[in-house]
Order: sequence, then C-alpha cells, then structure tokens
Amino acid sequence: MFISGKIGEWPGLKKADVKNPATGELVGTVTLADEKVLGDALLSCEAAFGSWSKTDPKDRGLILGKVSAALKNEHTVNELAVLLTKEQGKPLKEARREIEGVAEVIDYFTGLSSLLLSSDSDFYKNSNGYAFVSKKPLGVCAAILPWNLPALIFSWKVVPAILSGNTVVVKPSTTCPLTVLKMAELFYESGLPAGVLNVVPANGELAGDVFAKFPAVKKISFTGSGDAGKLLREKVFSARNPVQKRLTLELGGSDAMIICDDVDVKMVATEAVRSRFFNCGQACVSPKRIFVFESVFEDFKKSVLAEVSKIKVGDGMNPETTMGPICDKTQWEKIVETMQNVRLEIEKNGVGEILTGGNVPNAGVLNGADLSNGHFFEPTVVSLVPPSGGKKSVLLREEIFGPVMVLVPVKDLNDAVARSNDTLYGLGASVWTNDIRRAKTAVEQLEAGIVWVNQHARVLPSLPFGGVKESGVGRENGEQVLDDYLETKTVVLKNIF
Repeated sequence: MFISGKIGEWPGLKKADVKNPATGELVGTVTLADEKVLGDALLSCEAAFGSWSKTDPKDRGLILGKVSAALKNEHTVNELAVLLTKEQGKPLKEARREIEGVAEVIDYFTGLSSLLLSSDSDFYKNSNGYAFVSKKPLGVCAAILPWNLPALIFSWKVVPAILSGNTVVVKPSTTCPLTVLKMAELFYESGLPAGVLNVVPANGELAGDVFAKFPAVKKISFTGSGDAGKLLREKVFSARNPVQKRLTLELGGSDAMIICDDVDVKMVATEAVRSRFFNCGQACVSPKRIFVFESVFEDFKKSVLAEVSKIKVGDGMNPETTMGPICDKTQWEKIVETMQNVRLEIEKNGVGEILTGGNVPNAGVLNGADLSNGHFFEPTVVSLVPPSGGKKSVLLREEIFGPVMVLVPVKDLNDAVARSNDTLYGLGASVWTNDIRRAKTAVEQLEAGIVWVNQHARVLPSLPFGGVKESGVGRENGEQVLDDYLETKTVVLKNIF
C-alpha cells in the first residue's frame, strides 16, 4: 500500500499474490486494506487537501510535468512495461504503448493548467449589476480501477483530479496492482506532497462501501463490470447514505463495427483484427460484433481469417508474441464456458459456425510455445446468422471480454444500424464506408457515446470517453472533465447605488 507518500506494511492484514497470467509464476504480493486502513488513506487525503487545493495550478502542472518527463525516460518506460506485462499478460510492445499513453494524458492535461489559473472566471455585466462564476476543487476523490488497462485508466482518473486541486485515493485491481503502486512512487519522486495521492489495494466491495459512506469523498470514478458498477451506484445513492457524491461509471460495452460494400475489404479486415485482438480482446471499446454487408461478407471473412492466422499467442515477454493470455482467471474460465455454450448453441440451432479457434490451446501448445500454465485462449472467429425472432446468441447479447470476434452478414445500412443498436450497451461503434451520406446516417443513428468513421478504438485524452445505456454515466478525458472535479459557485451582485 502507498499512503502519505510511503510504501507501508500493516501487520495482521490479508495479502494477495499477484501471478503472471502467462506462466502462473509469482510476480509480487500486496497487502489488502481493511476498513480502518481505507479510512486512514482517506483521512490522509483529507488532511492534504487544504494546502494542495491552494497550490497554484502552474505548480501542480510542473509536478505532473516531471512525472511525464520521467515516463519518457527509456529505463523507466522499460521497467514499468516489464512489470505491467508480467502482472497483466499483454505483449511487451503493448505494455510500452500503455506507459507512453500515460505521459500523453499528463501532457494534455498540464496544457490546460491556464484554465485553472483564475478561480473566479466568466465575469458578466448586465443592467442590474454583475455576476461571475467561481470554481474550487471538490475535495477527496476516489478512483476504482480495472485490470485490463491499469496504468492508462489510472492516469485518466488521477491526472485531471490532481491538476484541479483535489486529492485522490486509488483502489487498483488486486489482479494487477503493482504497476499502479510503482507509478504512485514516481509521482512522489517528482515532488507530489504526501497525502495527495494514496494507493490502497483492497476488496472491491469493501472499498465501495467505505468510499460511499466517507463524508469527505466528493467524487467516485469507477471502471469495471456492470454488476459491480450498479452495486456501487446503489450504495452511493442509497436513501440510508446521507452523503451526496458525484459518480462516474464506465461499465464496458459490446461495440459494433459496420462494414459497408464500398471499402477496401483487406485493409478493413486488418484493422478489425488489430482492434479486436489487441490486449487479448480485453478492451471495452474493442469491436465485439462485426456487421458486414452481404455482398462483401465472404471476402471479408477470408481476409479476417488470413489476418488471424498471423497472430502469435504466448508469454508477453517473448518479443514474437502478438497476443498474450487473459489476465484474470475467472474471466478466462468465463470465456471457456461461453464458447462451450456457443458450440452447443450452434449444433442445436444451426445458426452459425466457429471459423477458427474456440478452445484452450490444444495440449498447452500453440505456435510452438508452452502455454500449459497460463490463461490462454485461441483467437476465435465466429460467423453468426441471427434468427429473425427468438433468443439471440450469447455472443450478441453480452459483452465478450476476450479474444472472440463475431461476424454477422447484413442486408444494408439500415439493417446494420438496427442490429448494432440491439444491445444493452452503448459505448462505441464504427462505420467503414467511402460514402459520406452513409457515414452521416450511421453517426446520427448509432446509439453510442463514441462513433468512429473508418477507424475504431482511437482514444485520445483530448476527447470525451464514455457511453450511453448500460455502458455507464459520465465521461472521462477532454477539457470539460475538469468541471467534474470542480465545485461551481455562481455569484450575482446587484447595484445598490
């Protein structure tokens, strides 16, 4: 745990082993906070808030700038990337890109420091007098992180909060907390005062209880499963909880990709495979459902299979690996069970075909690598023909958080959009076409927080990130997210003389 600028040990508390999902080897051990230690971390943040909130935004930005500079040091990048690969499983190249992405987030937000220089802005004059808007930091904020992109999502939640003058308690996933703890050290080595940022691994449900009830916590930002997010929402807004808080929930998605008949099929297939199997398919904006115009479906399918055949599954530390294991054992077991059910579903109803993959690597070996001790799953492509009525396949009903791509033929754009929207989720979607009219129609009609045209999963710190429907509430990133971490006060003055 990292509290008040120091890594500490708390005797008598439970510990959690962090294991490499590719090998099963022990990477490290962390102490799990109980209710008292979580409270201590929050009290530390509360004590640090007074002075940090009064620190000049330029000085806050300078400290964050030092963190960014450190993250551009080759030795630091490599050290963090290796640790991330060992605890999360992703290929080292992807881990390096994630660490570099943290520096990009910091650089973007520190560039907005000038927006925070005046606490009283937007001065207005009217016939009755004057008015202005005052913005102040909220106070203590809490961040709950997932295990798929721990370093990057850490930066999404922590950087704008700290820059805005708040203090933050971070609850990382106990599956892979080590990189986040190491990054917290980097923040303090760069000059961050003690107590501004605390990192406490803990049971998620317990942390949610404590954060929801603690009076000084003014905002909670959560990324994770829909069930856990809904439970947290109930706790925060319970009638028995008198403490009102702001809440941001990013709860995943089942992104659709629409492939029209006027595109370069091979090029789009390459991009579809890259987007879907990045991070072993463990990304909320990964395109899970690919809707392809019937006239190009067979060509697209062949191109996808050709690209998937190039994927090399293995330990992320092997430079030849292009797809690592599933990070979380429970999630791996869920994928295995899901594909067993899909196989039975296809045999019973005859509505599709598993084109490639669908299994744990045979005898523990794939592409010449011994995978018997890891949470590996074959890159999988399934072709489905949804029934006109009745129950949809689980692959279309639920978010599949793993290396499974679903191809569905559609008649036209209207059919594609209707099927894309036929989901509980609404995070991202993309349309691939050279016809601006088609693109405009899709952008207007797709029910998603993010719509890409001729690309997918392109996420920038300067643009709002978040979804609609069951994909959550609120947004991360973008200039406007600073207001989520500021309390706004409108002051109206009337002339009295």
